[in-house]
Amino acid sequence: MTIYMKKLASILLMLTCLLGLTACSDEKKEMRYDDAVIRSQSQLIYSVTPVFCSEEQFAAFDQYTDDQYDAFSTGIYETTGIRVDGEVFVAGLRSWDNAQEEIGQVVESNKTDEEKLADIVIEAKEDELFVSIPIDGSIHDATMEIIYDDNFHVTNITTNIIYSFGELMEKAGVNTMIGMGTVFIILILISLIISCFGIIPKIQASLAGKKTAKDAAEDSVDHAIAGIIEREEVSDDCELIAVIAAAIAASEGAASTDGFVVRSIRKIR
Repeated sequence: MTIYMKKLASILLMLTCLLGLTACSDEKKEMRYDDAVIRSQSQLIYSVTPVFCSEEQFAAFDQYTDDQYDAFSTGIYETTGIRVDGEVFVAGLRSWDNAQEEIGQVVESNKTDEEKLADIVIEAKEDELFVSIPIDGSIHDATMEIIYDDNFHVTNITTNIIYSFGELMEKAGVNTMIGMGTVFIILILISLIISCFGIIPKIQASLAGKKTAKDAAEDSVDHAIAGIIEREEVSDDCELIAVIAAAIAASEGAASTDGFVVRSIRKIR
């Protein structure tokens, strides 16, 4: 009995070791960084962003070449120590400018610089840093999100509006109604197209019937003229004209030939 207990204890110990190794392998690695440097750089980006947001400055950015953007990136690094591509920085400026209408006026707090730096939220991943800077607005609050890669190079700058629960539900309802309305409109159009499939053959048959009746009338006129000419000897063009006029009047159901005038006669071989 003691031997079995020892074996059972050994098995339980092995299982415990395996579970411990599994837990160690699932441990998430976080990117190491200098907290003070990242906070100060992010705060500096937030502080200088409004300075560059003007129509004249955006017009100048639109004219920049690749070399000018490279020079702009170099200038940012030399003056601030922040590694960011010029295009990424300009995209962040546009994001901030687009959000201004919904943010309104930025409410300046009475917090010290140290307290403002402490409010910045940093989330470290394995190869990225997500920095979130809170913004107090007169209409909506917002956050400026700055993403660093594992080389501490800024890869994205975005200003995100913080909506209330009611506003989010309202937007969701509007999007749902637009989606459902679009689906119903498409279904109605498909139904109309399918219903036309039954009308088109009738229209084609009607047109074909009219064409057949017209051809039959013309053929009857030709046959009538030929029959009259065969039955009667026509000595001159006057008699031939009278015969043709009579045949046309007969095919049209007219009582006399007063309304018909034959302009010319040509023999077709």
